[in-house]
Amino acid sequence: MFKGNTITRRHKSERNLKNAPQIQRDDHVHEQEAQSEIPVYSDDEYEVYPAQRPHTDTYREYPPFVMGRYEQAKMNSDFNEKIEVHRTTDRKGKRVTFFRNGDKDFKGVNVCINPKQFLNFEALLVYLNDRIETTSGVRYVFSLPDGKEIKSVTTFQQGRSYIVSSVKKPALDIPYGQSREQFWNNRKPSASRVRKSEVELFKRSESPKNAPKNKPRVITVINNEYRDKREKFYINPNTRHNFEDLLLTMGDMTNIDIHALYTEKQPHKKVESFSQLFNEFKNQDNFIACGPELEPLKPENVKRPAPSSNSGSDSMSVASRMKKFHKANDGELDEIDEYGMQHSPSPQEGILNGVPVNGYQEPISARHFEEDDSVKFTIRGRVREYFPPSITYPDDDGQRPDKKLKLEWIYGFHAREVCKSVVVYRTGELLYYVAAVAVFFRRNEDRGDTQRHYLGHTEDISCLELHPSENLIASGQIAGKENPAHVRIWDGEKLTTHHVIGISFFTNGIASIGFSEQSRGGFMCVSDSSDKHVLSIWDWEKEKMIAKTTTTTKSVNCCCFYKYDDTLLITYGADHLFFWRLFWDPVGIQDGKLYRDKLSGVFEEGTQPSMVTSHAFSSSGDVITGDSNGSIMVWTKDSEFVFRVNMDVSAGMKGAHLKPVNALCMMGDNTLLSGGGTFIKSWDSINNYRKISKREIPEIAGDVRTIIPQRGSGADGQIFVGTSKSCILAGSLPVKFRFIVQGHCKDIWAIAAVPGEPAFITTAHDQFVFKWSAVRHRVIWRSQMEKPSSALAVDSRGMFVAVGSVAGRFFVLNAKNGMHIITVQVGKSQINTMRFSPDNAMLAVGCEDGHIHIFYVHDDGQLYRKNNIILRGHSKFVTNLDWSTDSRYLQSVDGDFELLCWNIQRMEREAPRALRDCNWQTYSCCAGHPLMGPWTSCDPGENVSVVARSNYREVIVTGDNTGRIKVFKYPSSTNMPACRWTKLYSTTVTALEFLYDDSFMVSAAGKMPVLAQWSVVDTFSGKQYNI
Repeated sequence: MFKGNTITRRHKSERNLKNAPQIQRDDHVHEQEAQSEIPVYSDDEYEVYPAQRPHTDTYREYPPFVMGRYEQAKMNSDFNEKIEVHRTTDRKGKRVTFFRNGDKDFKGVNVCINPKQFLNFEALLVYLNDRIETTSGVRYVFSLPDGKEIKSVTTFQQGRSYIVSSVKKPALDIPYGQSREQFWNNRKPSASRVRKSEVELFKRSESPKNAPKNKPRVITVINNEYRDKREKFYINPNTRHNFEDLLLTMGDMTNIDIHALYTEKQPHKKVESFSQLFNEFKNQDNFIACGPELEPLKPENVKRPAPSSNSGSDSMSVASRMKKFHKANDGELDEIDEYGMQHSPSPQEGILNGVPVNGYQEPISARHFEEDDSVKFTIRGRVREYFPPSITYPDDDGQRPDKKLKLEWIYGFHAREVCKSVVVYRTGELLYYVAAVAVFFRRNEDRGDTQRHYLGHTEDISCLELHPSENLIASGQIAGKENPAHVRIWDGEKLTTHHVIGISFFTNGIASIGFSEQSRGGFMCVSDSSDKHVLSIWDWEKEKMIAKTTTTTKSVNCCCFYKYDDTLLITYGADHLFFWRLFWDPVGIQDGKLYRDKLSGVFEEGTQPSMVTSHAFSSSGDVITGDSNGSIMVWTKDSEFVFRVNMDVSAGMKGAHLKPVNALCMMGDNTLLSGGGTFIKSWDSINNYRKISKREIPEIAGDVRTIIPQRGSGADGQIFVGTSKSCILAGSLPVKFRFIVQGHCKDIWAIAAVPGEPAFITTAHDQFVFKWSAVRHRVIWRSQMEKPSSALAVDSRGMFVAVGSVAGRFFVLNAKNGMHIITVQVGKSQINTMRFSPDNAMLAVGCEDGHIHIFYVHDDGQLYRKNNIILRGHSKFVTNLDWSTDSRYLQSVDGDFELLCWNIQRMEREAPRALRDCNWQTYSCCAGHPLMGPWTSCDPGENVSVVARSNYREVIVTGDNTGRIKVFKYPSSTNMPACRWTKLYSTTVTALEFLYDDSFMVSAAGKMPVLAQWSVVDTFSGKQYNI
């Protein structure tokens, strides 16, 4: 029944939602509604919601609301039905009293047993355990006086008494509740019952479960000198970082040295501590960041306009980069932002059986050690014994290093299989995401390639969408240990964050984002990665959610608005293509509703694919989908606004590709491009989707994942193609494609710097070896291996590179051109690490079985002879190796962080005490006396996974299993040393390496490989480190 702008849960058939008049009920209507099969949408007896109204004046007409056509997601209906039954049977709570077993003086605890509060019996036991102390916790509940054991919250009866106990033997002969002992009372005599000043003393403290907690919040930090330069920060009250860490993070993002933080509202108040942001200043969102001036500037002293934001980093041209690389003490670097580089955290050390999980077993007071002294140190609960050097290093003082890392370049590109991963920004730059970085890339053959980076995210970015204005970008991230999933809307030119949405709403992560086309991006739809894949609609400028619904428990690949109607949305993925209708009154106060159109998106019998993988829209309003069967389907809207398969044109595109259609792109001239496998095909959408042509991309590039026009609508036919093997190609169907971005597509496990060259070599499980130029940021050569690779080693002359494989053999390549020289079989176990001796006479190989093999190098690297003696001693797989500078000794570490030393001349283990003053050529073993400090800075559960020491031995960089990269002074043996750290990854850091002159450092991490190049910058001068 329709009344004005509202509609009840029962609808009469063939009524138009817009023009339905007010009518009276009669017996015939009651009988007809009783037979209706429309599900109940709400727990309320009559749920009303506003009729559908336009968001803009461009809406022309609305679909008829046919009985039974629209429904909520079935999961919503089932959930509501269960709640309705639950409320009917147990609407009211039952007040009962609990006594402690065998305690006649216990006064009892009154509890209201409400199934809404205690969802199960275990929840009740947890609550009682906090209220009633027993010897080993509340485990059993018995009724009085019969002693019957209670096992369900529905068994309790109103007004009865019960016994709680930690043993299964209730004492029933005790007169519970009859004690004459009075409660202690220390209240002063009062003329009245309770003094007003003492009221708070008699209030019961809230239980930990119900106690109010500070929720995470987002604050806006304003540059004191440039007030239009702002950045948003997410603050978690449960973080382990202190206020100093917070100021360091803000300083890195705003590119100023923050000395003080003030409220924006006058009178300006100084923020002195982290807790003030959640208490005294909890109602204020904007704060002014002050530098050496230490106080907010007056309005007349504020500078305008603001320079470009430093939330990102700009790459340097080839000419300026070469000049900086070859000359010392030259000009400052271009502004390259460093995200998250902070002072070292100060977490509490984990305790395991009274022994610190990571840290010193005994306090160390002296910094000078006698020859026979050793240090007991604990790593992951096991006590290790290290021998400090006989001479104290003055730099081992626990202070912050004067070097820090700034992101210089991101190598490669990662294309998600069923989601758009790259777009073209309005400046012509390619925009894509890698790990927690959004990368703007411009190819320039004359002046060199450039990159800019948006570094606002704190975890890996999972999706990205360009606003119809082509200025703003929305990007979503996954949920981390401390950082929740959310969507950030930011300016692609200034690289400043405008909105942070859904911090307390999204749980697992963001799967897909879409902007409304008809309202020019006024609304945003988001699909999350939860089990029920909740679809939500947001007025993003107000940061307000309009409507939400669960979709399906199966995988959801994408959500989007229909191009020509903002009230129609589409989701697709595993075994489904759903069309959703939004009912919402923009001027009302009630939330909108999303209902699925049961008549649209229905596949013909025998044509439903296991996965819908891509979509596009035609100029005539058709919806085009690609699927896992390699077919393309066209969905046409009929007179009743029902989208059905147009079999006349879809039949000609059945099995269009041999592999899934991962990309669809409608060009400006109405040509449809489809990508499946290594082929791109074109179709004429005007002439019933007649096939025009096809083009195959190079097989080495992988399968097509994304197709986008290079400029505007793509009327010139020039396109970018993202592939499954981390490549981006440029070209058109009539012309061959060329590589503009290359990278690894599987786990990167090894990086090796080339001595004397601004270059490095990487290898991964994708069976490729790349040599990269650290100056031009391009591939010098690429070589394909016969097996996945896991280790690298380059000789000290930069002539040869040894590549270890998972098959137990290594390959020697020419480091200048990548040509194969020789293959050597080591054993059957995977090779994890390799290292040439400083004199190039030997090659050490560490394997998965814990064995270390020594090979002698002959004929100038052309021949390798194996020593028959195998170094055995590790109980787990070997992870890293280091040679002494005289090539006489070797140190190794395994997966259990056990450090062993070896005498290579005698091919036997060496006592660690004898090598306390050994001069190691490199330091990559993630254990030992110089690394005791970094281990103490780890939280429980965190491990130092990789280590790299600078060649000039000033700093040592560590990577852990949470994705953090930390910079310490070298050596670092003090407890809780200060450091600078950044977090670019959400997974374990797998490799770190300094280039030969310490000007750059390269890192890798993640199952989807992320290869990043960092500039090593002096914190005082801001200049790139180059000796």
